[in-house]
Amino acid sequence: MEAIYIAILGAIQGATEFLPVSSSGHLAAGQMLFEIESLKDQPLLLEILLHLATLVAVIIVYRKEVLSLFTGAKNLLFAIPSGKLTQTVKTDAAAQLLLLLALGTLPTGIMGILFEKSGIVQTVSQTPLFLGISFITCGGILISSRFGIEKADTLTWKTALIIGLAQGFAVMPGISRSGTTIAVALLLGINREQAARFSFLLSIPAILGAALLEIDMAELAASNALGAITGGVIASFLFGILALHVLIRLVKAGRLWLFAPYVAVIGICTILFL
Repeated sequence: MEAIYIAILGAIQGATEFLPVSSSGHLAAGQMLFEIESLKDQPLLLEILLHLATLVAVIIVYRKEVLSLFTGAKNLLFAIPSGKLTQTVKTDAAAQLLLLLALGTLPTGIMGILFEKSGIVQTVSQTPLFLGISFITCGGILISSRFGIEKADTLTWKTALIIGLAQGFAVMPGISRSGTTIAVALLLGINREQAARFSFLLSIPAILGAALLEIDMAELAASNALGAITGGVIASFLFGILALHVLIRLVKAGRLWLFAPYVAVIGICTILFL
């Protein structure tokens, strides 16, 4: 049964990582509900591995953009000795995107480390009342996306920084990372397609960085649940790709706010029943 529960959690993680309903919140609620004995001494192991599976899903769906980032990095490196760095930054779209992603990642990393060290993330993930409030807050953020007016075709360093701050806030379980970053981008006037693309590309360093900071290789090697976790990882990857395509379509159609009632109900149920 534990293998089945972990596979279900993997599917939930994959679907909710990209749908704006908070994967960490759903995963925390799922672990409270299923009470998987083999993971009680390793509470973060499953979450880290499932997040890495969804990271692979992002890289596959946005593979062209990811490859262009390597080109941008190469162009920046060659521009430094030739004295053409300023010109490259102004004219090279891939280099510009890389720098904007780096800028957006900076506040996310700082906030993520501060939240983790303070213990607030763990407290929220293990306290139904706080988790429920976070879900309800997420619903309010999604509703706000209705008020965004498209007026900019390109990101600026200011908008990238603000979106990065929003992503840092979404470290809290119950607050959707994708929902928050896309909603904030829309409120800043970024067009829908670019808002979705930047949000998902920004998730790559965030997920990878969190995994590298939190994963314990000795704990991973000693785990008795690796076989069951493998099934969860596969489910997370497959459902992640599906959810990513679904959300891209919904964002383009301006329907991100449709998930607000769902997360609000989940928040209320979490408070009442867990």
